[in-house]
Amino acid sequence: SYACLNDSILRRPPFSTIQLQYIIDLYETIEENAFDKVLRDYVKKELIEETFTDKERECVLREFSRMTFEKETIAETLKSVDSWISMLKRLMIRVLNANISLDVPLQLYLERTDLWSDRVSDLDLETFQVDDDILLQHTYVILRGLEKKQETSNKLPQQLQEKTSEIQSKEGEQKNFQTWCENTPRVATKPKVLKPKLRV
Repeated sequence: SYACLNDSILRRPPFSTIQLQYIIDLYETIEENAFDKVLRDYVKKELIEETFTDKERECVLREFSRMTFEKETIAETLKSVDSWISMLKRLMIRVLNANISLDVPLQLYLERTDLWSDRVSDLDLETFQVDDDILLQHTYVILRGLEKKQETSNKLPQQLQEKTSEIQSKEGEQKNFQTWCENTPRVATKPKVLKPKLRV
């Protein structure tokens, strides 16, 4: 089937207002979304997590993390887990959709500047070295592990913030009650005196 964007769409905002310098960023964003929405469901059997044992997955992720973004001497642009996740998604789309050997060291692809955003330079890519026993077939396992790590790190600040606001709201209620008690005039109540009833 033949499908494309209608030319009139490109003449109307927001597409017509995109500056040329942002086209690559837009393309990469679309590419990552395409992976998340469509291609993630069609990952090759050799790459899926179930192909490896839990121990193998943990070992690969631990070693990869230690040699890359957790490394103290790595370039500042590569310290973010987000940049690695984006790069691995592009690798899955651009390279692993083709019929290639998966027994190749992953490092060969991590060195390619075309898979990284424009903020990552050749010099940045020289600040890490992944062992040759981490292969292209481990790409999806590493990607999933990093995504889980990212989800966990995103949940912790959110839970802390919720707990803090809960504590603040309880303290706030107590403070409001105390203020109300102090500012509300007290009504002095006297005991009610009952008069004797007259019986007729």
